[in-house]
Amino acid sequence: MKKINKLGISLLMTLMFVSCMNLDINTDPDSLSSSSGNLATRLSGMQFWMGHTHQTTGFFAALINQQITLSNRGNDRYGSLAEWTATNNTASTYPYQAFYVGVGGTTADVYVMAEKEGAYHYMGVMKLFRSMGFMVMCDVYGEMPYTNALGPEISPTYDDGKTLFYGALSELDEAIALLKQTQKTGAKTLQEGDAWNGGDVNKWIKLAYGLKARWLNNLSKKADMYDPTAILEALNNAQQSNDDNTVIYHENATSSVSDNMWGDDIKTNYTYIWLLNWSRVYYVTKWYADLLTNFDGKGIVDPRANKLVPSAQITGISGGKEWFRTPGVDMQSDIRIGTNWRGPGLYDAATHKWTETPTTDSTVISLQTKGIHSPSYQDVAEDGTIVNSGTFYVRPDAPTHLLCYPEMCFIKAEVLFRQGQTGPAFDAYKEGIKAHIDLLNEKLTAGDANIAKSTITATERDDYLNSAAVGTATDLTLGKIMMQKFIALSFSNQNWNDMRRLDYSPSIYSGWAEPYERTSNSNDKRWIPDGKQYRRLGYVSHEYNYNNANLTASHPHALLDDIRSFPVWWDYPTDDYKQAN
Repeated sequence: MKKINKLGISLLMTLMFVSCMNLDINTDPDSLSSSSGNLATRLSGMQFWMGHTHQTTGFFAALINQQITLSNRGNDRYGSLAEWTATNNTASTYPYQAFYVGVGGTTADVYVMAEKEGAYHYMGVMKLFRSMGFMVMCDVYGEMPYTNALGPEISPTYDDGKTLFYGALSELDEAIALLKQTQKTGAKTLQEGDAWNGGDVNKWIKLAYGLKARWLNNLSKKADMYDPTAILEALNNAQQSNDDNTVIYHENATSSVSDNMWGDDIKTNYTYIWLLNWSRVYYVTKWYADLLTNFDGKGIVDPRANKLVPSAQITGISGGKEWFRTPGVDMQSDIRIGTNWRGPGLYDAATHKWTETPTTDSTVISLQTKGIHSPSYQDVAEDGTIVNSGTFYVRPDAPTHLLCYPEMCFIKAEVLFRQGQTGPAFDAYKEGIKAHIDLLNEKLTAGDANIAKSTITATERDDYLNSAAVGTATDLTLGKIMMQKFIALSFSNQNWNDMRRLDYSPSIYSGWAEPYERTSNSNDKRWIPDGKQYRRLGYVSHEYNYNNANLTASHPHALLDDIRSFPVWWDYPTDDYKQAN
């Protein structure tokens, strides 16, 4: 993966118009203009970058919120996220680049092209892309150029989080209105370029309403703005079943096209690509594994555990092959910095046996999995022993669940629970778990020898739904809703949004605590001081280098290390969020 580390704002504005995926094959590449390409080809290229914007933020969030971790530490840009410290280039650039370069700068031109032929649905998608992208900017950076962004201004001024939030929400409403219009006769239809929803306009409308429900629910700290009625109304128009989901499908194959900015294959799952980045080795955490094996302390294994937590077949311990599921890396211990770290090296590929019995406190199995782009990873030994089962969301052909029905169920459960309607809240909570299991099954295969790839049976699903782990309406808590939502939204930035607006509360996220390394390293505390939490990413190096005056004016701590501990606008009860610390 070839990332851009230094790129000026003026160069960014130029690159926005020259994605090789957006060009008409009959266009002279030496005479490019803002009108190059057509609606369909431009849409497919923009969807690729919008998918990257979504998934890179989800990947970084998974490190911050302790879904995953890695063996690298110290000055490593991703290892630093896992331990709540930072480096000068800590993972702040990529959501910004993917949106502003790959999507944002093209939306205006495509909108005008669509408007000329009355292709209202393309116009609506352009508005939706802008709203999605700027809301990500609001979520992870807090302040960013919006009003003057993506135009001729080389050094645009910054807008505050409130302007970003309501600007994105307003553009989403515009998107809905445009998507509901009847196109002019002969206008290009979405079927010709839509890789997300197959040209189904109703799915696009449901996607927009689902985003609206998500964003309105993120205002839970804003007592004067949080509107349960508006959230439920949006939910009524959002996804009503898994048939309405927006899913990005990927392939385990080398395509003939790679993106022009990072050199990644355009058909491969985004999270898989990120886990290959610079040969880092990633693992699930013990906290995440416990959610799936001991939810609510009931000692009941979730049928999704084998799909989401890596396992390996053990040969020679009891005379046959047994499955060993990794316990995950305990981020609340010194395992990453002490002598207990052993990693996955206990398996002897030559003898097809483990050199010692795995232990539940020190043996971990990585998230890495074999694919066209990772041929050196060993999933299956010569004798057929599966030495790494892999996990659902990080395979090269794994689907990206962009916005799906299970999330709508959990939003509904939260809203109803806050209103004291525990019975209906429980029904929505239980439906969310069921819907997520069914969603996984759309990709899983019956009878596969790899337990991470085999279908969850209806009996396994229903037994879990009726178990003490899921519970009943009388013992439902907000914590149970949020932790089941966390499972269903694995690798989603929304999990980090939820944790922040709930202040990482251990009464909500049972068993969760700050990473041991942060609490034991005084140097780390300059990034996240005592009593504070990881609230945002640091600002982008391109803005430091080429828009410094406006960046400096955007926040009192914009250039200070502790900016990461300051809440974004929606994460604070009042509008003076910049003075929160």
